[in-house]
Formats: sequence, structure tokens, C-alpha cells
Amino acid sequence: MCHPSLGRAFRITLPAILLILVLPKSAPAQNYSQASQHFNYDARAPLDIKQISVQDRPGVKVYDITYASPKGGVVPAYLVVPEGDGKLAAVLWAHWMMPKSPTANRTEFLDEAVAYASIGVVSLLIDSPLVRPGFKPDPDPFSSQGFDTEAQEVIDLRRGLDLLLLRNDVDANRIAFVGHSLGAQCGSVLDAVDKRPAAFVFMGDPVSVRDVVLHSVLPRDVEARKSVPADKLKEWLDPNSWADPGTYAAHLGPADALFQYATHDEFVPAAQARHYFESSSGPKEIKFYDSTHALNAQARYDRYQFLRKHIGLEALPPGTLEKIPPTK
Repeated sequence: MCHPSLGRAFRITLPAILLILVLPKSAPAQNYSQASQHFNYDARAPLDIKQISVQDRPGVKVYDITYASPKGGVVPAYLVVPEGDGKLAAVLWAHWMMPKSPTANRTEFLDEAVAYASIGVVSLLIDSPLVRPGFKPDPDPFSSQGFDTEAQEVIDLRRGLDLLLLRNDVDANRIAFVGHSLGAQCGSVLDAVDKRPAAFVFMGDPVSVRDVVLHSVLPRDVEARKSVPADKLKEWLDPNSWADPGTYAAHLGPADALFQYATHDEFVPAAQARHYFESSSGPKEIKFYDSTHALNAQARYDRYQFLRKHIGLEALPPGTLEKIPPTK
């Protein structure tokens, strides 16, 4: 998930909390047009794509690449390309940031992307700025690092769309986004500010972080609020409302969106999940799963069926999805 650091007491609120990310519901001082400017970039700048290596799998090539980030440095990514010609569907993937997870990086969806390649789907899976070489967490929990990093990830995802659209084998009308936790938080902002994808899948998020921070009834959040005065939280949240998915909820669409949440989520209260969904715009559907924040095999199957419907995927061979290990 993409919560803020909320002071040292709120570091327990979530993995990515270790410093990052998104914040509160919109403050009166910042409207959508003002807030969304944080995610602008020069689309004419060179992508400077570089291939590091390539791995051959049956009928699929997995390219380890980098491309230039408008915020500095490079974006490490996997580009998964199936054999064959023609205009293909494409998926842009954004991973979660669960602490100590071996898949808190671009590998989270690699098996899924390879499975999709077997039915003619190009995939781009990027590393979050949080896991790139040289990243150093700011020890000040109320610094601007979380906001700045979130902006970079959203912009890097927009550049990822640029990269996919430059390819002759990608159908511009059949591009989707899939994001988990932090990836879903950033993806919800992407949905609001970039209308090129035809479909979005949000896993385990988004929520309004302001709503969670100030109103969550999860025991860890209630306890954390005792350590940080409400005025201190609002003082920090309000001017940074541009970084909260809650600010953008009313600007989602027209792409179809599937929201996948867990009934036993350690970090995302069901009430806040439903509130975000209800406040969001655009064609949408919501599903809850009997799982933790990692979600489960049923969620994987449901998102495949959703994408199959909205970006025109072929049928996967029986048992393909079942062979993918659960997210841990």
C-alpha cells in the first residue's frame, strides 16, 4: 500500500510506510487541476531505452531494460514480448511494497506476464523508485520524500505508457494497467491524469490515505493516533493533498476499473476501501476476497477475466494461472 509515514508512531501502519507515499484526502486549497500538475512531464524527451540482457522462455522473450526517468536516473523494467506479429494487447504492471517480501519489486507479476504472453500480450513491469539502486529513506517521517517519490512513480508509469505506444506490435486501444498496493495507489492517480489505458485493475488499494489516517478503526491505527496530535497530522496532510488518491477519485474513468480488496487486510480497512470505491467515478466494479493484503488465486483469475473482456484477450490454456505461485 501507499500510506504516508505519519510520524514514527504511524510507521506500523504499512509496509510502504517506511517512508512513502501517498497521503490525504483533498484539502480545499488544492483542486484537481492544481494537484494534477505534479504529474506533468516532457513527453518529447528521449526515453533512452537500453537493453541489459534477454532471457528466452518458450515462445516469449523477457528483456531486462532501463529507460530514462524524467525525475532523474533510470527506470529498471522487464519488457515481456511474445513471438509473432500483429497488433497486440499490452499491460503495464506496478508492484506492491510489502516489507521483507521477495516480490516487493518488478518480479511480483513476472510469472503472470509470461503467462499472458502465451496468448499474445506485451507487458512492461517497472521497479518502484523505492527499490532502485541508491535510494535512501529520509529518517524524517514528515519530510517531502514520500510525496516526491509517489510523483516520480506516477510519471515513470506514464513514460512506460509512452514506451509501449512506441512499439509497432502494441495496439494503442488495448492497453491496461494492473497495480497492487502501492502500485494500485499510484495507478489510481495514473487513471485520473492519463486517459490512454483502456482498463485498470487495482489490487488491495486505493484508499484515501487521509481517510485512513484520521478515521481507520484498525487497532494499530487507533493506537498510532494516540501518539501524534490530530493537528500535527492535518498540518502535514493538508498542503500535500495533491499526493492522495482521494483527491483524484472523482476524476477516474472513462476506462473500466476493477477494484480488488481483501476481507482480512492487515492495512486497508474495508470501510475505507468501500468509501473510496463509492466516491470514485467511471465504470467500475468491486470485489472482496477472503484473503489478506496479498489477495489470492481467485483474484488472479478474476482480473484475467476482466482484462479478457476489456482489452480482448484470448483464452489461457487450462491450468496456466493455477501454476503461478501465490504472492508472499
